[in-house]
Amino acid sequence: MSRLNVASMERKRLKNLLEAVFTVCALQRTIGEAELTTMVAKARARGNKRVSALSRHRQSAVDFDALGLVIHRWQRSARYLDEVGRPLPISAHGPAPSIEALFREIRRSRYFKLGLEHLEQFKRVRRTAGRKYLPLNATTIVPTLTPELFEVLAQTMQRLVGTVLHNTSLRRGTSVRLIERLTLVPDLPRKQVPTFKKFAREQGAALIGTMNEWLESHRGKRKSRLAGASDRVTAGLHVFGFIESEK
Repeated sequence: MSRLNVASMERKRLKNLLEAVFTVCALQRTIGEAELTTMVAKARARGNKRVSALSRHRQSAVDFDALGLVIHRWQRSARYLDEVGRPLPISAHGPAPSIEALFREIRRSRYFKLGLEHLEQFKRVRRTAGRKYLPLNATTIVPTLTPELFEVLAQTMQRLVGTVLHNTSLRRGTSVRLIERLTLVPDLPRKQVPTFKKFAREQGAALIGTMNEWLESHRGKRKSRLAGASDRVTAGLHVFGFIESEK
């Protein structure tokens, strides 16, 4: 995909996100035009200030999708597993099985060198005594805010709004709608928060793992994907927990 097409997609996504935000604001009858203008100005100022602070510490762009795909293939592909299904320790360079080969298989060869650094930085791999690597955590945990995380946040908000708009635009009662469910209690004791976090992570990981297996097994043929076939769409499931304080 050319840089021009990528930039066009970025602008379209941001345009849709802004439209979604203004739609939500317009639905709030208590917010007048003058107040909305003030809110926008303040939000823009805070955003610019936050971006300025981030730019001083900005690192090379992290391709979270590529890192996740590498770990997934490492934990699922037969050539990367031992006789009991455990991931094999593999070298960084060379033919398969290797981390370099994994990046080739997901068509991110140019990202391999930097990607290996990011795999170590985010503790997705560990070195063995034999100078090889093993995969670690099932998820990437980023301890600080980065421009890439703000991009993920923007995509998350846009996709949630898109799901709601899709579901509410279907008029037939028999139409299949996208899942958009919520469960919460207003009075969970604070001492239960650590247990809730752990339980939510475990349940979410199990659901995402199952969904990932289904999605991978139903992808279009490789030639069609490379050709950018018009009958292909991006589909997925995003799970997250939340905690809100009454204060």
